[in-house]
Amino acid sequence: MLRKKRFQNKVAASRYALPITATLATLVWVAVGLLVSNIWVQFAFTILSTFLMVELNNRNALMRTYSRMVSCSFLVLITIASLPHPSLRANIVTLCFIAFYLIIWNTYQERQASGWTFYAFFCIGLASTIFIQILYFMPLLWLMMMVFTNSFSIRNFLASLIGIIAPYWFTAGYYAYTDNLQGLLDHFLEFIIYHELFDYSQITDHQVVNIGFILLLSIIGSLHFLHTSYADKIRTRMIYESLIMMNFVALVFIILQPQHDLELGGIMIVNTAPLIAHFITFTKGKLTNIMFIAMLVLIVGILLFNIFVPEINLLSAIQNAE
Repeated sequence: MLRKKRFQNKVAASRYALPITATLATLVWVAVGLLVSNIWVQFAFTILSTFLMVELNNRNALMRTYSRMVSCSFLVLITIASLPHPSLRANIVTLCFIAFYLIIWNTYQERQASGWTFYAFFCIGLASTIFIQILYFMPLLWLMMMVFTNSFSIRNFLASLIGIIAPYWFTAGYYAYTDNLQGLLDHFLEFIIYHELFDYSQITDHQVVNIGFILLLSIIGSLHFLHTSYADKIRTRMIYESLIMMNFVALVFIILQPQHDLELGGIMIVNTAPLIAHFITFTKGKLTNIMFIAMLVLIVGILLFNIFVPEINLLSAIQNAE
């Protein structure tokens, strides 16, 4: 007896899911751009990032059945977390991290893939030119090569180092040309000079709501995947397990250095989108259908909250209340 498809399953399997999501997201971005602030460059980066997520899904068969939920989930999360004041730096870091994932999985079980490894880590190096703290992920990315892509070797390790350094061949020339080598030195000093840990003095209510929602989806998606991973191929399991690991690390970094929550939040969105997409696509019960509808309601509510409710500093608000 065929089980009746619920709303959640119809959406997950629909060929119109991505076009409709993209249309609605575009309308929101255009409306905010016209009425609130000039966000067109950030919107362009969002479009590019979404295309890369589509390619990441297609190349790696993240969904074992037809589904566009990976790119839909990413586009929705990046939209609600970014508006009305998206960060260009966070957009660039997000785009580079997706590109890293897209390239590094070409090295799966290939310990001589120095070319692909160079290009993957070039993306991380490029992101580091504007967000040097991303280099703290490097030990985890090498661990990912050892455990998940199974591509770690001396040759690929050296290729990763060259890839990280390569963007600075160009930026160093720019700093030298503009007679601003001190600026380059200050950039590298940010990597070793820690800001105060656990400094939540500038955290706003919007940031807490956004990160909290992303974390909730991440937990739901991770638990679901770990419970049902037996149904996926080994390579697919390796991809999802690496996403879970990187999500956890990004969350720890946000807790330690909350002033970087925009950049790290973008990385969490990249990792969370496939996880929650897997949950939406492959769960079929009445309860999960209700959860899916509740997610949609929360998405609309958070988007309206971010756009129409002014941000407040939480610590200041608490102190004033006392």
